Amino acid sequence: MAEQPCPAYVLAGGRSSRMGTDKARVEITPGVTLLEAAVRSVDGGFSSWTVVADRPDKFADLGFRTIADHRPHQGPLGGILRACDDAGQGIFFVISCDRIGLRRSWVEDLWALMEDRRASAACFEFKGRIEPLFGWYRAELSDKLRSFLDGGDRAVWRFLESVDAATIEAPPKWEETISVNTPQQLEHARAWISQKG
Repeated sequence: MAEQPCPAYVLAGGRSSRMGTDKARVEITPGVTLLEAAVRSVDGGFSSWTVVADRPDKFADLGFRTIADHRPHQGPLGGILRACDDAGQGIFFVISCDRIGLRRSWVEDLWALMEDRRASAACFEFKGRIEPLFGWYRAELSDKLRSFLDGGDRAVWRFLESVDAATIEAPPKWEETISVNTPQQLEHARAWISQKG
């Protein structure tokens, strides 16, 4: 990891329409929200945590600095652009608020890839698909990101290909991670955590 700790951002600006309520706030275990669980899974070594949401201070009650997405409803790229602008320079890490089962060691694996290739971004690839919401990004991507979104494209994978982002095959345990977007997935995730003990 960097000698100077880098900031980390959580994307939580979606509408949570499939969950029926704000998924970041649903409890994955008693007293622990999905947002908190996602952060705890990879916490350690970052200089700060900031949530990108639809309005500022939305998660202040949970102890998270929260900034508003300047381009709401433009998908993850809008949130990554907001993180770029907030970071200003250097490198930062991004996760989504709705995935559990992540591991801190994976953050370090991607950092090594980022450093080795001097890449503009670094993410895993799983079954032929880029996993952009667990990765390192350079704040200097902001102008390219803005132009890409202004062109009407919101596909994260296309943007990452356009900037030659570095990717490596996801680690074997990646398939055990769970994205929690529906009540059914929430119950599955709770059962998974219970089994892990």
